[in-house]
Parts: sequence; structure tokens; C-alpha cells
Amino acid sequence: MGKTSRIALAILLVVAVVAVLGGAASAAPPGGASASSNLTEFKNIIVFISDGTGAEQLELGRQLNGGSLFLDSIPWAGQGTLDTSSLDGVTDSAAAATALATGFETHNGWLSMIPGTPDPVSVETALERAESNHKSSGLITDVEIDDATPAAWASHVTDRGLGEIISTQMAQHGIETLFGGGDGSDTAPLLALPGVTYVQTLSDLQPYFNGTPWPSPLYGIIGPRALVYNLDREEEGVVGKQPTLPQFTDAALHVLQSDGDGFLLMVEGGAIDWGGHARDPGWIGAEVREFDQAVKVGYQWAAGRTDTLLLVVSDHETGGLDVSAKTNYAAIRKQTATTEWMWGLIKAKKMTIKQTLATYAGITDLTSAEQSTITKYGEMGISDVLAARDKVTWGWKGKDEGDHTLTPVPVRAWGPGASVFNVTQIDNEFVGQQLLLAAGN
Repeated sequence: MGKTSRIALAILLVVAVVAVLGGAASAAPPGGASASSNLTEFKNIIVFISDGTGAEQLELGRQLNGGSLFLDSIPWAGQGTLDTSSLDGVTDSAAAATALATGFETHNGWLSMIPGTPDPVSVETALERAESNHKSSGLITDVEIDDATPAAWASHVTDRGLGEIISTQMAQHGIETLFGGGDGSDTAPLLALPGVTYVQTLSDLQPYFNGTPWPSPLYGIIGPRALVYNLDREEEGVVGKQPTLPQFTDAALHVLQSDGDGFLLMVEGGAIDWGGHARDPGWIGAEVREFDQAVKVGYQWAAGRTDTLLLVVSDHETGGLDVSAKTNYAAIRKQTATTEWMWGLIKAKKMTIKQTLATYAGITDLTSAEQSTITKYGEMGISDVLAARDKVTWGWKGKDEGDHTLTPVPVRAWGPGASVFNVTQIDNEFVGQQLLLAAGN
């Protein structure tokens, strides 16, 4: 096929995709759910995504929080579960985020692109549709801002590892609020943009909590990698210095609310997934509780309004976690640092294995067998020791990190049209289809 023919075919494919997106309201949504609920009665969309979070992760956070989470108190109009599979089966975060942002399933590692003939095709995201409808937009995460979940809303690549290209595409959107971690050269295109105000510390962010409209985009790209994990904030010395996910959410809402046309804001609790890969219940519990506080900020902002859709969803489950009535939550509460932090001290020979587990996990009777497990498997060995003592189970053990599973994850919605999500189980691309409808209002 000649170059001219390939270009023509690509144009036809793009037109076809746009037609599919434009006809999403009349198409039968995946999962058997009806699209008849009114998703055009509001101007604001707030999407909270808890990465790697299934019902068990939420229950872990709930029990560590005294038996309930704030999200349990919200009068959800729509509640169900989500099938998280991608075109490759068990999804990664890139394909999962693409489904949630665009309404299309795709391959793992791809961001807002789908298979085409002969080449992959970019598909519109809900954020892009909101922007084309004169709405403001915002992306927040507690991991790197160019990581898969935020990247899917504002970039189009077939390799989620292309951080610099992803950041370059993000910078071209003129996103009004952008908060997250930075990873050096990959996020450089998002720095020093003309007309953007940058924050680095909680003190920098403080002026934006009072609701005063702010005329310029507000970015906080905090390096060198993810934001400090909640369980490690004291050890890292960032308490009261580095903003938290709820604080970023608060500031973003007070900036975005000044747009009379409305906004779309996506907030990700990305470090929950990292705790699942580490098979670390203390890490997960702390991140779930912080994510829950971010949801609280969003709901309290929206409560009493009739122009806002609030959606809380996960992209997939990580680790195959199982908690039960036998789980020793008291033991988990004694953990004051992540397994990553603990292993870092041991590996650097700053503390012995026994000293580390006594100091950060409250284990003063470490057995020789447990010590051997940690010596053999490193950080994953610490995870195995904690799992046995905490009485939690994972889908992996030994040297293997936790990985993604096909376990259905919760989805909850509040606001006008939220009942469309009141389905026992829906496909993840159905969420994206509904968000595209909502963003087009």
C-alpha cells in the first residue's frame, strides 16, 4: 500500500472512531447496563481512581480506620462491580486507565490508543472532550504524573514507558491543575511552562485552600519520583511539608471551581497499587485511608450541589489479597514504615534484620526461620513474615511480587445520572463511555 493510501485509511479510521464515540449514547453499553439515565444535567465531573484496589484492600483500610471509611457514608446512587480485563486478559494500569478514560478496551501498555489497520489509532479521552467543551481539567496522583493512570487521560502512545513524550503531550493540553510526582527528565516538558504557577511545598499550596479564584494554571510536580508513601512520611521528614492527596484535591477544586463552564478532575491513589505489588498490608492500609480522605474532600465540595457527578472506581486489583475475621489488624497497626523502607535500611546495613522488624513492625521475637526468609527473599521475605503474623493471604509468595488479577473491583457513583452505574457487574469501558457522555455536556 502506498503512502497516500495509508494516510487515507488512517483518516477513515479516525472518522470511524469519532462516529463510535459520538454514538455512544444510543449504543447498547457493555455489561447490559442501560444508558437511559440522564448524564447531561451537570457541569462538573470528579473521578477518583484507587489503583490496584479491590474489595479486600478497602476492607483492610476500613478495619485499620476503626471499622468504617468515609466513602461508606456517602449516599451512592449507583454501586456495582467492574470487570477489569483488557484485550490481553489480565490488565495493566495503562489499558485499564484507557478503558476508563476513553470507553475502549486496548492492549496492555497502550495509552488511549486502540488497534487499527494497519496502525494503532488514537481515541478521544473524557478529559479531551471536556476541554473541547470549554471545561477546565485537572489530573492528580500520588505517584509520577506521567505514570499510566494520569497519562491515559491526556496522551496517546503505544508504550507507557515513553515518559518524556507523555509529558510533552500533557503540556500541550493547557491542563489547569496538575499535581503529582516527577521523575527527572521524563517530566521536564511540564516544568517552566509560560503562565503556569508552580508549587512544591504545603506552604506554597496553602493560599489555594481558601476558595479564592486563581487565574492561571497551578502545577505541583514534586520529585524525584512518587510522593512519599504515607507510612514513610515521618521517617522521610515530610510531615507538614509535602502536600498530601487530600490537600492537592482541595486546592484543585478551589482553582477549578472558578470556571463557569465546569471541569473534569481525575484523582488517583496510585500508591495503593505499589503496596499491593510489595504485598504490604500496612502500606496498603495507610494509602487506602488517605485516598478515602481525598474522596471526603471531593464529596464535601460537591454535597448540596446538583451540577456534579462524583465517581469512585478502581482500575484493577493487585496482589490477590484476602483478609478475614482472623486477620490480626492490631499487628498491622504496629507497622510504622513500608517494607520498601525496612528493606532499604537492611540492604544498606544501617540496621540489622531484627532491629528493623522490632523498630518498624513491632516484632521483638523474630525467629531464626523468619530471619532466614528475609535473608533469602529480601523485601518479599519481610512481606511473607508479615503475612503469616498478620494472618492475611496473597496470591503470591517467596521471591515473587504481587501482580494484577482479574478480581472484579468496586465502582460507586453519586450525583445526576449516577444510577446508570447501579449494575451488578459492568465492563470497564462502559465507565469511559459514560464519562465521555458526561464530558460532552
